Amino acid sequence: MSFSSRQRNEIPTSAEMRAMPNLPFFSEEHLMFQDVVDRFVEAFCSREYTREKDIAREYPYEAYASMVEQGFLGLCVPEAHGGMGADILFRTILQEGLSRYAFDMGAVYGLTCWGMDTLLHFGTQAQQAYYIPKALNGELRFSVSMTEPNAGSDLTRIALRAVDKGDHFLLNGQKVFASAAGSRDNVILLAVRTRPAEGKRHDGITMMLVPNDTPGLELRKMSTLSRHMSGTYECFYSDVRIPRENVIGDVHEGWKILGAFLVQERIGGAAMYVGNAQTAVQDAVRYASERVQFGQSIGQFQVIKHALADAATDIDAARLMTYHAAWLHAQNMPALKEAAMAKLFASEAGMRATTLGMQVLGGYAQLPEYDMERYWRDAKQNLVSAGTSEIQKNIIAKAIGL
Repeated sequence: MSFSSRQRNEIPTSAEMRAMPNLPFFSEEHLMFQDVVDRFVEAFCSREYTREKDIAREYPYEAYASMVEQGFLGLCVPEAHGGMGADILFRTILQEGLSRYAFDMGAVYGLTCWGMDTLLHFGTQAQQAYYIPKALNGELRFSVSMTEPNAGSDLTRIALRAVDKGDHFLLNGQKVFASAAGSRDNVILLAVRTRPAEGKRHDGITMMLVPNDTPGLELRKMSTLSRHMSGTYECFYSDVRIPRENVIGDVHEGWKILGAFLVQERIGGAAMYVGNAQTAVQDAVRYASERVQFGQSIGQFQVIKHALADAATDIDAARLMTYHAAWLHAQNMPALKEAAMAKLFASEAGMRATTLGMQVLGGYAQLPEYDMERYWRDAKQNLVSAGTSEIQKNIIAKAIGL
């Protein structure tokens, strides 16, 4: 039996795909929230909507507005700042769910959350009072820009120069691969060099808030394999004037802010990789159950059956590692190693799962309406973003004493 258009429309809903075990880290409220996320995804971030936005390379403004309306941006924001005061497990559940049909959907949500987290932990009261309410009601969103042409895995080589002029800084230099930097009403959390490194390689880096419509800042959209909805940008800074009050934390001490951000990014990223991979495997299982060759469904051939069993095992293991890291973070316990492990395993499991999905679907996998090529494109990028697999292994090796 061929995989007809009618059958494509019968692919399981996100609720059917979740297959989430009752993890020991979850309370009754967490389990209830899973159902809220499932309903939201099907209503506002559906397979069809996601596919349309990806093909058109358009930012999902409508879905983002629905996240704002639902109050999702305030999940982990303290009640004193207008949020719900929930733990990071709630956000992790949401990011996994949002990413079931495209990594980008979870990413645009996560970027603004991580921006607010940064200000809540390191920002001034004035910054918190101005930016947090606007982010919660959708008036602005955040993105993060660290990578440069010569500073990728080694962020200590950041060279975009910010010269101290007293009441402001003057910025000159370039950033690359800045996700979502070109979305409207966006404020970039920018890592700059405010003085040469003295002694420690991490010295002299400062974090700043830079609205993306600041005079002297030019954004150029890059034509990338993945991240079609959020967009990926080159950013050129030419005598960009940034007020001193836009500095986050202490001047020259931005490395500790980057470190805190990267732990959360890796936990959230791992959840999104799991969501992406789960859908790829479920789509492959459905196709393998319906595609008939040599007198039986191809899912009955042991080579396919065992490969999909391996992929399902990978995903459950990645999910457990991800929520363990999130739980540690929620308990204010160190999670650097666990976040790196989750990011490493989940990204590589996602690559294996989506590559398998491409093989199972054969020629159909290349068609956008089957979605598998989008899952594969996302998974390929996930091996690099938030730190390559090799960087994660360096972190893990150091944590175990090497």
